[in-house]
Amino acid sequence: MDIARYIGLYLLKNQFCYVHGLGNMELVKRPASYDGKALQAPSYEVIVTPGGSIDDNLANFIASNEQISISKAANALRDFSVQTRKFLSEGAEVTIPNIGYFTEKNGKVTFVTDEKFNFKPAGIPTIKNSKQLDEQNARLAHKPAYPAPTKADSVNWSMVILIVVLLIIIGGAIYGIYYYTSHNKNAAETVVAKDTVIMAPIPLDQPDTAAMMQDTATSFPPSVTQEVDSMAVGTYKMIIGNYPSRERAERRLANLRKGGNEVEMAPRDSASFLIISTVSCRAVDTLHVMDSMSRMFGFNGVMIYRQ
Repeated sequence: MDIARYIGLYLLKNQFCYVHGLGNMELVKRPASYDGKALQAPSYEVIVTPGGSIDDNLANFIASNEQISISKAANALRDFSVQTRKFLSEGAEVTIPNIGYFTEKNGKVTFVTDEKFNFKPAGIPTIKNSKQLDEQNARLAHKPAYPAPTKADSVNWSMVILIVVLLIIIGGAIYGIYYYTSHNKNAAETVVAKDTVIMAPIPLDQPDTAAMMQDTATSFPPSVTQEVDSMAVGTYKMIIGNYPSRERAERRLANLRKGGNEVEMAPRDSASFLIISTVSCRAVDTLHVMDSMSRMFGFNGVMIYRQ
C-alpha cells in the first residue's frame, strides 16, 4: 500500500491534506512575478503547517481506493507518519511522488516542492451559465421594441389609503401613551404630595411645632401649619438594614463605611440590629428619599428611625 502516492492524490484533489504527526499540507498559489527580464506565470507550491484539523478524510480516501476497512487504512497511515518522522530525524527525505519531498530543518517538518511540479485547478463548469444566457436571449427576442403604454396619472389609491390608516393608528397610539403617562404622573404626584403634607414626620433637629403652638397658645390656620412643616429641611435617621445577629450587622456596617457611607448600628432588641444612615431633606421629600435609599441599599423596609 503506497501511502505517499495516496497523500499526493488526495492533496491534488482537495488542495489540502492533514497527516497526523506531520501536519497540515496545503496547496498555495503564488502570484505572477517579474524577475527583471520576463514575467513569470503564477505557480503553486506545497507548504506544511503544524497542527491542523484532525479528521479521517484521508483514511476514508485510502480505504475506498484499496477496498479495505477505515481502521486498517488509519493504522497504515499512522505507521507511515511514524516511519517518516524517524527518517526525517535521521536526516533523510521522504518523497511524495510528482509533488516534492518532506525534510526536517531545525526540528521542524517542512516540504520542498518539486521544481517541475505544475498544477492546474479544475475549471468552473459553465453549463448552468450557458443555459441562463440562452433563456435571457430568448426573453429578449420576445420583448417588444418599446414598452407598453401606461396610464400617466394612475394612482394606487389602496396603497395611499393604507398609509393614511397606518399614520392615524400610529398617531393615536402615541397620543394614548402620552396621555396615559402624563395622567398617571399627575395622579402620583397628587397622591404623594397629599400624603406627605398630612403625614409629614417631625425632623430630629427641629422642635415639635404642635407642642410649641400649645405652649405659646398661638394659633395658625391649619393650611399654613402644614405648608411650613412639609417644606422644612431637617435631618432624618433612616433604617437601611435589619440583621438577626451583631456579626452580620457589623460586616454590613464595615462594607458600607468602606464605600464612603456615613452609617451607624443600633440594637433594635436582643434578637435584631439595625443599620442607620443619616440624611438631610425636606419633609415633603421623605417618601422619595426612602424610595431611593431602598433601591440603593437593596432593603425594602427603609423607614425613619425613632428612638
